[in-house]
Amino acid sequence: FSGYDCDSEPCQNGGVCRIADSGGYMCDCPHGSTGVNCEMDAVNECDSNPCRHPDAVCQNKIADYDCYCPPKHVGKNCEIYDRFAPAGIGRAVRPKQDFSNYAQDLEKQRQQCLRNNCPMKRGNMKCDEECNTYACDFDGNDCSFGINPWANCTAPIRCWEVFGDNVCNEDCNNAECLFDGRDCEKKLQGCNPIYDDYCKNHYANGYCDYGCNNAEC
Repeated sequence: FSGYDCDSEPCQNGGVCRIADSGGYMCDCPHGSTGVNCEMDAVNECDSNPCRHPDAVCQNKIADYDCYCPPKHVGKNCEIYDRFAPAGIGRAVRPKQDFSNYAQDLEKQRQQCLRNNCPMKRGNMKCDEECNTYACDFDGNDCSFGINPWANCTAPIRCWEVFGDNVCNEDCNNAECLFDGRDCEKKLQGCNPIYDDYCKNHYANGYCDYGCNNAEC
C-alpha cells in the first residue's frame, strides 16, 4: 500500500489498499469479500460443498471457509486419511518434497555399481571401497565390523592373540594384520629424571631451557 490514508492498514481479510483518484483510499478485496474495508462476506464458500468427507462440517468465513474434520482425516478439505489424526479444523497440508533429483542421482550411482561389478563382489570377505556405498548395498557388509578383521592376515603367528600387547611383532605389522595394534610405533621415552621437575616448573615461562627442549619433556 502507499499514501497516508493506507498507513493505518484499513483493508481487512487480505485486501490491498491503494490511494483513490478522488482522494482517500480504496481496498481491492479478494474474491469472496466486499465492503469499504473488505469486512463483509460476499460468497458462501460452503455452498459448493468443499469438504470431502461426508461427516465433515463446513463453516463459512469471510473470503474463506473451514472444514471441521472427523477423526483420522486431515487437510483443508479433510481429504487425507491419517489414522493418528484427532478431530478438528482441517489445515492445508504442505506438498511432499520433490525427490526426483535424488532418485536420478541414486540411479546413476547404481549404474556405476554395475560397471564396478559390485554385485559379484558382495560377500567376498574383502572390503571393496568402490562398492561401499548405499547405492551398492555397502559391499554386502564386507566393509563393516561384522566380518573377521583378520580375514586377510596371512602372518605365520596368530596376530589377534598378540594384538595391542605392547610388544612389536613384525610379522603382524602390516595393514592386513591391523599393524599389530600400533605396537610397533616408536614410543617416547620418559623425560630425563634430572630435568623432569625442573621442566614442569618452568614450562611455557617464555625462556628456552635446552635441557627441556625435546619431545619427551
